[in-house]
Amino acid sequence: MHILQVTPYFYPHFGGVESHVLGLSENLIKLGHEVEVVTSRYSRMPEIEKFNDIKITRLPQWINMYNTPVVTAIQSFVRRSHADVVHVHSPPPFTERFAAKGAKESNKPLVVTHHCDLELKGIFGNIAVNLYQSMLGKYPLELADKVISTTKSYATTSRSLWDIDVDVVPNAVDIDRFHPRNDGRHIRDKYAKENESLALFVGRLVPHKGIGILIRAIKNTQNGKLLIVGDGPYLPWLKKLAKKLNIQERIVFVGPISDYWLPAYYAATDVVILPSTSRLEAFGIVGLEGMATGKPLILSDIPGVRDVISNEEGFIVEPLDPEAIKTSIEKIWNSPEMAKQMGKKGRERVERLFSWEKVSKDIEKIFYEITSK
Repeated sequence: MHILQVTPYFYPHFGGVESHVLGLSENLIKLGHEVEVVTSRYSRMPEIEKFNDIKITRLPQWINMYNTPVVTAIQSFVRRSHADVVHVHSPPPFTERFAAKGAKESNKPLVVTHHCDLELKGIFGNIAVNLYQSMLGKYPLELADKVISTTKSYATTSRSLWDIDVDVVPNAVDIDRFHPRNDGRHIRDKYAKENESLALFVGRLVPHKGIGILIRAIKNTQNGKLLIVGDGPYLPWLKKLAKKLNIQERIVFVGPISDYWLPAYYAATDVVILPSTSRLEAFGIVGLEGMATGKPLILSDIPGVRDVISNEEGFIVEPLDPEAIKTSIEKIWNSPEMAKQMGKKGRERVERLFSWEKVSKDIEKIFYEITSK
């Protein structure tokens, strides 16, 4: 089967959707399919290239608004493509609409994965989102042969998906790359004193990730450090906050790291924390990477994210509540045997539900279902 993946951004652009499309494409190729990705072009990237046997075409952006590429050429590209199925990943917006129109014009089966809802700050942001959803955003979802959501709780609470028949297929993680056997001792030696506890945050440094709440939680713990891996516009403010709270020695801004080193950071730490506060965080691949490495999790109780774990693999806490995060951190740091059992349960859950072997086959089944009609 020739599968065309359509995504606003793609590797090496960093983000959860980009990571998902890359992993899915690689594993569909392992299942014997031909996979092509069409995406936006930025910087001086090549227009056409191959990466891990994935053919990538990057089309020029007509305009970029709010970090959203508007690539009108996607419509004609999809229309001319020889793909057996078109798989669109949303958001950001516009890309999904152009792809859907191209699929309709050429009578190609269409699958849309709705990774999260749109959200912009302020009154004008809300107006813009509502206008897009009412005038343009419904079209791809209504046209699609199948719509995928990554969790049941997100699908049932999403305004975009209320009247849509949704299939739930979760995100996935490479369970061989992220594994309890990984060695993180050199990371611990670099950042921690002997027997000092470590917590880990991985992600873009943006407001909806809740990192400021997490830093305030660390302030209230008795000891231990927080490693923050990632970069983003929020970095200067976060550094000022750590200094203001007089805990700059306990907050380590690691910065962006290469994919090669990421498994070692998970292996080095005692707990992985995802304190997100917004529906822009609809799943949290970071949680899967932590569980696959055998680490307990602390996750915000928001739709989507809360589905990653049950009560056995970590703690689900109220968002925007530093005291709740602090209490959970101390429980894990002060109870090594409990933390070990949580990590063991998490690894078992990932192997059972979130491996790429399982998830890619679930999506392949959907492709076969709609192409056989």
